[in-house]
Amino acid sequence: MANRVLLVLAATALILLAQTAQISAAQPDYVHMNKVIDKLERDLLVTGIWVNCLHPSSAMALTQTNGYSSYEKSLTKPMIDFALIDMEHEPFDTSELRNFLLAMNSRREVMAKGNLQPNITVLVRVPCDADGSFEWMIKQALDCGAHGVIVPHVRNAAQARRVVSACRYPQRSDCPIPEPKGIRGGGPSLCSYLWGMSSSEYVKRADVWPLNPKGDILAIVMIEDVEGLSNIEEILCVPGLGAVFFGPYDFSLSCGVGGADSHSKVIEAEKKIKKACDKHNVPMIAFAKASNMKRRIKEKQRILMIGGDYDLDSKISGSLDYLRKNMPDLKVGTSR
Repeated sequence: MANRVLLVLAATALILLAQTAQISAAQPDYVHMNKVIDKLERDLLVTGIWVNCLHPSSAMALTQTNGYSSYEKSLTKPMIDFALIDMEHEPFDTSELRNFLLAMNSRREVMAKGNLQPNITVLVRVPCDADGSFEWMIKQALDCGAHGVIVPHVRNAAQARRVVSACRYPQRSDCPIPEPKGIRGGGPSLCSYLWGMSSSEYVKRADVWPLNPKGDILAIVMIEDVEGLSNIEEILCVPGLGAVFFGPYDFSLSCGVGGADSHSKVIEAEKKIKKACDKHNVPMIAFAKASNMKRRIKEKQRILMIGGDYDLDSKISGSLDYLRKNMPDLKVGTSR
C-alpha cells in the first residue's frame, strides 16, 4: 500500500513538473509597456502623430481607428505607434490629460493582444522651456500615466540631465545605475492603475530607457536653438536620453531666418543633429509626409511624425497610404 502511495505521489510530481515546464516555455519574453521602446529595440520604424484635442471621444476614436476604418484591423495591425500630446502650445490641463488617458484604455485591445502594452504610446510635451522650472510638470504628466515627456528648448547638457532626473524615481542604494539621480516624487496610484499593474511593479518599470534596459519611460529633449545645436555633442553624452526631437520652425527663428523652416541653415542644422544622434546611437524624431517619406526612410530615420489630429490638408492620410502600400518592407503595422 505504501509503495502504491509513493508511486502515485511520484507520478503526480512528474505531472506538476511537466505542467510547470510548459507554463515556463509559454511565457513570453519581457514586453515593454512603451511600444516606441519595444519597436526601437526590434529595429522597426516608429510612427507618431500630434494630438491637440484631449476630449475622451478623440481618445476613443484614435484607439479604434488606428490607421483603418475597421476596429478589428486597428487592434491587430495598428499604424500609429505614439501620440504626442502638445501641452506647450495648448493648455497644460492635467485633468483633461488624465481623462484622455483613461479613455485610451481599451479592454478589447488587451484581449486581442494578450498583453498590457498599449497600441499607442502617449508622450507629453510640457509647456516650460528647459531653462525654467519644468520638473513639476514632468511629474504631473507621468503621474497621469504618460509613457514619456518632451521638454522644449534644451540648450545644454545640464538642462538635459535635469530632464532625465525629473523622469526617474530616487534609486535604491543598491541600484547599479544611480546616475543621473532621480528626483520624481512617489505617487504611482493612477499611473499604475492605467498601466494595469501594482504600484511596486510600476515603480520598477518607470525608469528611463535605454539607461535602464527594462525601463519604460522616454526622456526626450527638443533641440530648436543655435545654442542647443552648438552643444549637441555634450547633450547627447547625458545618460538616459531616449530620443532627440529637432524643431525646424523654432530653429529658423533662432538662427535669424524668420520661420523659413526649409532654409539651408535649418536643413544643415538637422543634418548635423542627425549625424550626432547616429554617432551616439540616440534616435531622432523627424517630420515626414507622403512626398518625402521615402527619403526619410532612406536617411534611416527611426521615428517619424506623420501628421496630427488637426490636419485639414490630409497630410496624415497620404502618409498612412504610403505606409500601408509598403508595409511588408517597412514592417509597420506590427503589434506585440
